[in-house]
Amino acid sequence: MEVIQSAPVNPEPHYAQMIKADKIKTITVYPKDEKNPDAVYSQDETRIERKGNEVHVYGIAMRSKFLFDAKAKRPDQIEVNKGDKVFIHLTNIDFDQDITHGFAINGYDLNIEVQPGQTNTVEFTADKAGTFPIYCTNFCSALHQEMTGYFLVKP
Repeated sequence: MEVIQSAPVNPEPHYAQMIKADKIKTITVYPKDEKNPDAVYSQDETRIERKGNEVHVYGIAMRSKFLFDAKAKRPDQIEVNKGDKVFIHLTNIDFDQDITHGFAINGYDLNIEVQPGQTNTVEFTADKAGTFPIYCTNFCSALHQEMTGYFLVKP
């Protein structure tokens, strides 16, 4: 039998314990990254732009979902052609200090972290055709497992 895909199925923190909130001294990890030209902070700013064989995705990560193009039929989907150079500019629009999002594409060995208010960019070539799941790799909220999408690479 050949394993064709492996993904975490139970990443929830089952052994967590509660403590009084006044014991936690929070810090701001990242301020809003307003000087970054690739940052987007509202759903209306999300978009996917093609420039020749380059595809730039300006997306957001927020509690319970990824949004890559709010105007698209499938806003949680990125579609490219095999051979395209892909730039994913992902902004975490959650400003609670403890909401770090992860971003991974199965089958492409990609995994980045995006801190609150931060924009992170991942750059790669879409060299494999197919449909690849996108998911959040950091436990971020009760709806963490809803943070999914698809990366479609046309041959």
